[in-house]
Amino acid sequence: MFKLSEIISAVDGKLVQGKRGIRARGVSIDTRTLKKGEIFFAIIGPNHDGHNFLKEAKAKGASVLVVSRQGLFPPQTAVILVKDTTNALGDLAAFHRNRFKIPVIAVTGSAGKTTTKDLIAAVLSSRYKLLKNLKNFNNQYGVPLTLFKLNSKHQLAVMEVGTNRKGDISYLAKIVRPTHCVFTNIGESHLEMLKTKRGVYEEKKKLLDYMPEGGGVIFNADDPVLCGIKKEKNGLKKISFALKSKASIIAEGVFFKGRHVCFKAEGSSFRLKSISEHNVYNALPAICLGEIFKIPYRDIYRKLDSYSGVYGRQKVLNLRGMKIIDDTYNSNPVSFKSAIETIERLDCRGRKIIVCGDMLELGVKSAMLHENMGRFISEKRLDIVFSFGKYSKKITDILARADNIKGRHFNDIIELSEHLKMLSMPNDIILVKGSRGMHMERVIESLKGYGK
Repeated sequence: MFKLSEIISAVDGKLVQGKRGIRARGVSIDTRTLKKGEIFFAIIGPNHDGHNFLKEAKAKGASVLVVSRQGLFPPQTAVILVKDTTNALGDLAAFHRNRFKIPVIAVTGSAGKTTTKDLIAAVLSSRYKLLKNLKNFNNQYGVPLTLFKLNSKHQLAVMEVGTNRKGDISYLAKIVRPTHCVFTNIGESHLEMLKTKRGVYEEKKKLLDYMPEGGGVIFNADDPVLCGIKKEKNGLKKISFALKSKASIIAEGVFFKGRHVCFKAEGSSFRLKSISEHNVYNALPAICLGEIFKIPYRDIYRKLDSYSGVYGRQKVLNLRGMKIIDDTYNSNPVSFKSAIETIERLDCRGRKIIVCGDMLELGVKSAMLHENMGRFISEKRLDIVFSFGKYSKKITDILARADNIKGRHFNDIIELSEHLKMLSMPNDIILVKGSRGMHMERVIESLKGYGK
């Protein structure tokens, strides 16, 4: 519940219509889901301007409208004028977050954020009532809207925090005010705005600026860039995890049994429903935080063992004798290499086939990084690679010079899907990978529908 005076103060706004005695419950930026009594923020986005939906917001029962443009407003509705509605949304979320004196864990990195966040939440939920962002609602809208769900029943919050441009992390960190931070890795992602891996790191580490004295920082010691955290901001507790390097917590004896990856850490055994070693990295922060928050080993083991993964993140499907690895959720050089190493390691009586779409948001390095990926693939024990997209063509162009792998590019994803259906046979393993904007899940759906 928000008093109108609290909203005005939090967003540094001016009441241009309505009476101050109004109270509001909840926040919305979308009239399709807006509920009676909520505050409607007229967000100006790349495709829609919320100011065009003020009448609709009023009709659906919005009690307060937050706008950044003067104009004729629906009558008998409180209207608050601000400089920027997106910033105002964050400011009110920060005000609400500060009502609660609870631990807040922020998870960031170039790859594995969502899985790591979900594993942490799974472990901690065995003892605590917690809030986490759904899916990957980790941007300037998803994070505030998640935090507005905080209530007196919550004892913890686990927040994924993402970025694709300079300033995003500072904006989100100011809202989240984390007591603990987890850094998964630093890779070549979002280079269109952040330019280099160092630029990615400099942006991600802004989280530390908003942490309290004695806060906990958990980072991947196998990542050479992240090791720089050791020298950052004194007064924080630094805890490292690794598979290969010296660290506070180390995973040892990694092996695969069926669809499980098994390992030891802190002298205890764990396993995950996963065919990827990379998920061990995602599990280690969950184990670490489980220990910090006094979760018994048996509960940590049980929660990790029962975790079933996220849609589109190396989910294994069995279709007509083929094994399909659905990794269509997103793609960057870190996650793509992990997926390639996974399919190469799997036992296969048929062929190993990769279907790849572009890795997006890599800026001026896009062509080079796709060419590098082609060289990386050419050294692996794979059979066929199909590409779709402007930059993925660079991958199959490189593979045209390889003797061991057949590569073919498609300009049309329907043509690619039809060719794949005709070519694929029982015992084949097919990895489908691409950035979210490439919608590579269409290939998965096509394979599911084949032969019905």
